[in-house]
Amino acid sequence: MKKLYVSFIAIMAAGTFHAQVKSINAPRLEKKASIEVGSTTAAHKPTNVAKATTIWSDNFSTAANWSIGSTGSNPEQWHIINTPTSIPVSVLSPFASPTAANGFLFVNSDANNTGDMDGTPIITTATTVNSIDCSAHSVVKLKYNHNFRWWHDTRGVRVSGDNGATWTEFLISDEVDYFTPNQNSANPEVTIIDVSSIAAGSSQVKVQFYYNDNDYWGWYWAVDDVELYVPEANDLKLNGIYWGSTGFWADRLAYYQVPASQVTAIDFSGIVENIGAQDQQDAVFTATVGAFSSASAATPVLVGNTDTLACNASFTPGSATATLSLSGAVTMGNNDGDATNNALANFASIAINPYVYSRDNGTALSGSFNGGMGFEVGNIFDIFANTTIGGGSVYISNAAEVGAEMYLKLYSIDPATGDFVYVDETGPYVLTANDLDAEVTLSFLGGSYPLNAGEAYLLVAGSNGDGGATNDLVVGTAGPAPVQTCYYYDMTDLTWYYTTSQPMVRMNFDPALGMKEANNTFGLEVAPNPAADATTVTFTVKNTSDASITVIDMAGKIVATQTLSGVNGTQAVEINTSALNSGMYTVNVTANGTAVSQKLAVRK
Repeated sequence: MKKLYVSFIAIMAAGTFHAQVKSINAPRLEKKASIEVGSTTAAHKPTNVAKATTIWSDNFSTAANWSIGSTGSNPEQWHIINTPTSIPVSVLSPFASPTAANGFLFVNSDANNTGDMDGTPIITTATTVNSIDCSAHSVVKLKYNHNFRWWHDTRGVRVSGDNGATWTEFLISDEVDYFTPNQNSANPEVTIIDVSSIAAGSSQVKVQFYYNDNDYWGWYWAVDDVELYVPEANDLKLNGIYWGSTGFWADRLAYYQVPASQVTAIDFSGIVENIGAQDQQDAVFTATVGAFSSASAATPVLVGNTDTLACNASFTPGSATATLSLSGAVTMGNNDGDATNNALANFASIAINPYVYSRDNGTALSGSFNGGMGFEVGNIFDIFANTTIGGGSVYISNAAEVGAEMYLKLYSIDPATGDFVYVDETGPYVLTANDLDAEVTLSFLGGSYPLNAGEAYLLVAGSNGDGGATNDLVVGTAGPAPVQTCYYYDMTDLTWYYTTSQPMVRMNFDPALGMKEANNTFGLEVAPNPAADATTVTFTVKNTSDASITVIDMAGKIVATQTLSGVNGTQAVEINTSALNSGMYTVNVTANGTAVSQKLAVRK
């Protein structure tokens, strides 16, 4: 079932990507409670109204207020229900609009279709029966609560100023994209649209909600508490805080756990929206972390606009273990008509610790998988000071399968091409029941690997899959991530994609992880590892047997082999690696009908 648990959206596919051309054109918010779209032209002036004034509202308690129509071939359409638990996504249920128990508008593609592109489209509209008189107002905004999960369905609202003869459309999500990187809305999502250019001065205003699943097995949409209103004259809203550190990858990346060795400057910006009726000329965003505080320059934010206000100073934490809370607030010269939306307290926690490097906030919201087929998914990490890494960890979703075999793999970045270059990986690990909804920590086979300051690395969790028999590995994801900073490799088409859901894959610089565990079978050891010109393979055979040693490169080619006859007890065999290129190899030892392996890193 394609949509279950899948939180990545493959927005750009390429066999090779280039770090120098990637960019983030706009900040991405970790949590977005509302958006505002519509005209950003010359501001309308309020009609001598200082406080927000409701022109019209409807909470769907009276079905006769709405005309519901459908042009799709599927019998499912909009209907009004009063059971908030009908939402088909557990993390968004029950619907949390203020008056959901009195009734809300609901369409549920998830319950009616039987497969993607099933040829029975749901196309449905809900339109106000009566016209709404906005003739006395020069500023009109539309606000509503809603709740949805996006797949390929289209949803939006239309507004008419001529009793439904013509409509202006405001798209919320479409078949191609959704306005935030996350598939899930907030609960409730509060959307505000400036409809002044359509509704202001008109006595024949109508509102219409429409939904189209585009022949897909879509999700659903719930809508409630619709309102046309005149906004506050002065009202700024802080939508989020764009924070993090910038390194080789050239993007500001938020690190929620920072090892002492990687402490560096953190920058902050506020995402500030003017939802009032007047332009504001002097908006100021202030970020606070403990005793540190920094403000932005006073900046104009025009009606209907959302702007990013950057703080003048960055913050560098100390290296002592501590948990730091980030908060922010926006102010202006005028008195804000609604100060309740000006601040975000405890927006994020930054944990300074000895070893763990994490880009996720620790809360699993969904998961990435490949329907039981092979895949890898993980994060770019900037390195700010030289260190070594011996392994990492991954948070396993509760949707993963007990018995699934997984691994971690590390890639460096070719600075000339942007290619991912294989470095090392862990041995295979089989998930147990205790690993679900929990973190699994693994060591690399090659021991510790040096990470260089001023470079970036990709750490992924992966699985070769089980041929689609089960979910197999499902890696926890923790909300949205900036574009082109988290990557997903699909083994079915051998293509790297970037994902906008944050994988819960973490680096770990604990030196103990770099100490290889002895192989239980034969007590196999390969040392030195990494090797330059030679390494010694040591193993113990308890029963007399012939034994063979093979060294295989990453392409599966045997590059060295040695056969031993009638051996018993501990054996130490030197392997000449002087002719081998730098890279990872697999050393296989076979004796008494049993084969064991160990990774070997060759570094020149």
